[in-house]
This record gives sequence, structure tokens and C-alpha cells, in this order.
Amino acid sequence: MSLWTIVRKNIAQRKLSSALTSASVALGVAVVVAVLAIKEESREGFRQGAFGYDLVVGVKGSPLQLVLNTVYHLDAPPENIPFGIYEKLKADRRVRLAVPVAVGDFFEGHRLVGTSDRLFRDFEVQKGQKFELAEGRLFRFDEERLRHVLTAPPDHEHEGEEAVFEAVVGARVGGLRPGSTFEARHGGDFGPAHEEKWTVAGVLKPTGTANDRAIFINLESFYHIKTHVAEEVNRGKISAVLLQTKGAHAARDLAWEINKGPEAMAVVPAEVVVELFELIGKVDLVLLAVSALVILVAGISILVSIYNSMAERRRAIAIMRALGARRTTVLSIVILEASALCALGGFAGLLLGHLLTAAAARVLAARAGVAMSPLAFRADELLVLGGVVLLGALAGVVPALRAYRTDIADGLSPTS
Repeated sequence: MSLWTIVRKNIAQRKLSSALTSASVALGVAVVVAVLAIKEESREGFRQGAFGYDLVVGVKGSPLQLVLNTVYHLDAPPENIPFGIYEKLKADRRVRLAVPVAVGDFFEGHRLVGTSDRLFRDFEVQKGQKFELAEGRLFRFDEERLRHVLTAPPDHEHEGEEAVFEAVVGARVGGLRPGSTFEARHGGDFGPAHEEKWTVAGVLKPTGTANDRAIFINLESFYHIKTHVAEEVNRGKISAVLLQTKGAHAARDLAWEINKGPEAMAVVPAEVVVELFELIGKVDLVLLAVSALVILVAGISILVSIYNSMAERRRAIAIMRALGARRTTVLSIVILEASALCALGGFAGLLLGHLLTAAAARVLAARAGVAMSPLAFRADELLVLGGVVLLGALAGVVPALRAYRTDIADGLSPTS
């Protein structure tokens, strides 16, 4: 009879105890795997989503709020900046491409982003990847009309002026196809509804970024909304400007110049993402510490469980010894049993960890539009599994030494 057969039978004889200890290990491993996977996958997803923008220019304040709002369509929008800043940046020799952005309205949880068609024609949504249409066409955009609307005097009446209300929707915006119409709400899904209706001109292909859950409208239509016209605070102002510059040196030089001025600030989205995950990393460490503690407690439970069972196994061990089994063989059986319990828990934990990651990926994609690969296997998972098996082996040493010292005569005695 092989050692593994004996180990399997020993585990089967104590099904409940074995299942509970392995489940404890599985729980700890699952959390470790999920935390590591979610951290790395989400970091990469956010970083990829920020690649297309060298700089984001907005009102002075929190760089994180500006990036979350403008690049990832999260958080409350900050205050606005003068439209003249966009025009000045557009004409700057260091700027390859400038696109204005205005936000503040929603449709069924999806943010409306007023912008130019150049966002789709010229910007890279990710490194080496531009927006592509799955259906329809881009919305019509007229910058001259936009400039006229934003520079008109406050008492100017827009009635009678031509206003095109068209939209291009992201891949994760359900229910809207070319030709569909919808109404937006100001400030959120529970805000007041606008009178105007937008017609969907096109639907974008998936990009794996937050843009998949956004609705893009031609910017001039944003300022033709009656409630926006009535809000003088929005006159001649936009939320932010997205920039592609002519190289890293140009970006640094331009950011320094903007940041020393009084009206706006320029941030590098990729750098803000790094800072964000440095903050999140502290939470990750707490979760990993708790998970490690759960695994350690499970290892101690295995030690106690096997050690306490040694009294019941003394006769079986003595018979094995009497039939010629060496002390080292008995020692190996007990250590293998403890390692096997941890290995079973470890493999179950890997599976459960990926299931947790898949659930988190769905939530992250729905809330932030960031794509993850929950089934991707990573090298550090082997380290986690190896560490768990090693823990099992160490947990089995103490009961194994007790089995090692079992005396044949005492074990076969009827009173033992």
C-alpha cells in the first residue's frame, strides 16, 4: 500500500474535520488571490485607460477628482474653466491636439460628455488604439457654432438658432442604437429632466475603458439646453480640456506653465493613477494580513487536529511498525497528510479566488468601465500555493514526531 493511499484513507476517516480545516485554508487563499488579482488587474486597467491623455486641464483643486471625473467619468464634477483656456491651448505650439469637455447630465446612470468629434477621430483611447464605430456614424460638430454660443452675451436669445442634438454611445450603454432618442437629467438620475431629446448617431466598439459606459454628445448641444442657458455660471465655460502634446518635454513645460497661473491646473492622468493605487495599497496590505492570519489559524487547526488524533492512531501505527514500517515512514505519512489538507484547501482557494475576482470584475466594469481578466493565472499564485503546502508540512511536524516516537509494545498493548 502506497503512502498516498494511507494518507487518503486517514483523511477520509475524519471527513468533517478534514473538510473544515481545508475550508479554512481555502478561504484565506481565496482572499489572497482575489486581492492580488484585483489590485494588479485594476491597476493595469486604470493605467491603460489613462494612456490616451498626456494632460488633463481643469479648475484648480484636487487632481484625483479631476482625473476621476474627466477620464473615468466618476466622482462629482469640479468647477468649470473659461472656454478661452481651451482656445489658447489649441493654438499652443506644444499641443498636438486639444479637445474640450463639458459634463453635468446623466441618462440612466450613464454620464453625458459634451465634446468634439476630434475625440473619436484623433485621440488614442488606449496606446495605439483609436475609437471605432460598431454602428452608425459620429455626431455632427460645428466649432464655429460652439464658439458663437459660448461667447454670446448673457442676454442673447438662442431661440431660432439651429441646434443639432446628437450622441455617440459607449459599448456598455444598453438599449440605445442609431436612431434611438433619449432625454437626460441634470446632475444625476434623480435630477430634473431636460426638455431636449438627443438622437443616437452611432455606437462605439468596446474599448475596455470607462468610455464604454459614457454617452458622448456634440458640445454645442450641451449649451443649447434651456436650463444650461439659464445658468449664467456656465456661460463661456467648460469642465476640462484633454490634451495630447508634442512629447514628454512639451507636456512638462506646459503643465508647469499652467499650474503657476491662477485659472487652471494641468495633471498627468497616469501619475494620478499611481498615487491612487499607492493609497489603495494600504488597504490591500490590511486585507492580505487578515488573509495570512486566517491561513495561519487554519494551519494551527490542522496541527491540533492531527495531534489529538494520535491517541486513536497509536494501535494502527504500532501495527504498521510491527509489519516492518520504519519510523521515517510513519513520520512521512503524518507530514504528507497535513500537507495534503493544505494543498486541497489551496487549490480550492485558487478556484474560489478567481470566482471572487470575476464577480469584482463585473462590478468594476459596470461602475468604472475598467476591463479585467479574472481567469488569467498569475505566477504569484504558485508562490501562495507553495507557501500553503509548506505551512501544512510544518504543521504536521509536531504530530509526526509524536507518531515517530510511538513504541510498538505500548501501541499493541490492550490497555493502550
